[in-house]
Amino acid sequence: MGREKSDRCNSTKAAGEVSTMRIKAIAKVVYGFFAAAFLLVGITAFAAGTGLLPEPLHGVVMDVGHGDANALHIIQEFGAFLVFIGLITFWFMRHYDQSQTFHWAMTIAWGLIALAHWFDVRGSRNSVIGPIINSIPFILFAALGLLRRKSQGQAQSI
Repeated sequence: MGREKSDRCNSTKAAGEVSTMRIKAIAKVVYGFFAAAFLLVGITAFAAGTGLLPEPLHGVVMDVGHGDANALHIIQEFGAFLVFIGLITFWFMRHYDQSQTFHWAMTIAWGLIALAHWFDVRGSRNSVIGPIINSIPFILFAALGLLRRKSQGQAQSI
């Protein structure tokens, strides 16, 4: 009887470790995807005034800024922050065990971005598609954070 209980505990422990490993792998993929996207968009936005961007990308940045030099400068500054966020996201991808606070900070940031699209200062919108799309990263990070917390709780209780 003691042997059966020991086998069940070992089986439960192994399942908890597999779950934690899966969540870790998924989180690292998500971090890698977002880090790459942050770097790509950030470098593109930052490089808009350098003459180094291919014309189609330069045109996209100019369209986003409506050709307004002040708006384009703010876009460049935003690009610099995106580069920083991309680099720090890659760092936490490699140092996953230290990333829990970072993860929840990113979740809050994505939540704020989603709220900014649901309650846009420009007034009413023609469609909810934009706010829904901008809510996806928040939902993804929140779900991943909750799964991570649950899997870590299971691993610690075993």
